[in-house]
Amino acid sequence: MKKDDKLSLPARILRAAFITFGERGYDKASMDEVAQAAGTTKRTVYAHFTNKETLFRASFGQAVEWFLAELPELDPAGDVAAELTHFTSRFSDLSTWRGPVRLQRVAISEAERLPDLAEMLHERVIRGAEDRIARFLMESPGFGSVEAERALQLARLLLNMTTAPQRFATLMEATKPVHLHPSVSGFDRDEAWIRLAVEFFLDGLSAGRSQAGDGNAR
Repeated sequence: MKKDDKLSLPARILRAAFITFGERGYDKASMDEVAQAAGTTKRTVYAHFTNKETLFRASFGQAVEWFLAELPELDPAGDVAAELTHFTSRFSDLSTWRGPVRLQRVAISEAERLPDLAEMLHERVIRGAEDRIARFLMESPGFGSVEAERALQLARLLLNMTTAPQRFATLMEATKPVHLHPSVSGFDRDEAWIRLAVEFFLDGLSAGRSQAGDGNAR
């Protein structure tokens, strides 16, 4: 996430709101707290965002954009295992940082009142990552021809194999979310696990293709 000194005032307000809502929850967070955290006045906050729900929705959407912007691109010409490991490691690290974990918890707690936000979080973040992986699988020469529906199924399987244990553990507080942003605390914390999962995934695909080839040859 960007540093405050490089943000415009509206973006600074959104960042302050993201932190405040994450720490306090929707009901307990106040516009006064957001204004103080942003280094401005409540009147200025209202001038940019007309009410609390508008600010919450805007901060939620901006947080998703910041998250997606920090995911690396997948290079179809690169080494398949290395590309998938790098991408899913970054996804795991960002997902288990305290900020996104708290935002997910707020989205869950507000799911009845604002169901579209939880849906947007899933579609933009989870499904968005799956789409990126699926495109990579379809474009990478190492996979041959993979149909879109099959590629999306494989992408969903891979993302869950590599990142779901960490994401659910931190979401449920079985594992403490990382306090500092991964750029400070260090990326690739779960790389050993993720490398194993990627290797298992690719071995399974290779075995499946071999069996299919043997069946066609008979």
